[in-house]
Amino acid sequence: MASVPVSHLILFIASLVIAAGVVGTVTTGVDRVSAAVEDAGIDATEQLRTDVTVISDASAGVYNESSENVTLLIKNTGTQRLNPDGSGLDVVFDGAYVPPDATDGELVSAGDGAAWDRGDVLRLTIDVSQVDGTGGTLDPGTDHRVYLTVNGDEELFQFRTEGS
Repeated sequence: MASVPVSHLILFIASLVIAAGVVGTVTTGVDRVSAAVEDAGIDATEQLRTDVTVISDASAGVYNESSENVTLLIKNTGTQRLNPDGSGLDVVFDGAYVPPDATDGELVSAGDGAAWDRGDVLRLTIDVSQVDGTGGTLDPGTDHRVYLTVNGDEELFQFRTEGS
């Protein structure tokens, strides 16, 4: 008769040990999922706060043939502060990635100049001679596309070079 309570006690202790292991594993998993959701929320907030707009006029001659540069005016219309030199921008010109050393950014209108704030305008100069596939110059009368991304915000600017 004494063997029944002993076997029940052993099964009870074993079930407690198993339950403790399961709770530990589940708690760790929940913590990891919670941290991942929080990180994704922060990233989404940053993306939602970032917005830029190209305010250059496509018909105003953004390409300078003598210097082989394309110059765009880009306005920060979001609430996210961006790098004042435009180093956070990813630029694709006519389907070719533009390396960071082929671009130069300068704030045209800025409050303190320490950051590219909402309402500030950045003058972005792209050295076409350093972009693969362009041959260093752009043919007159051809269409071109500049694709900009920053923190998930995407902007497309299309223009035609002057000439026949």
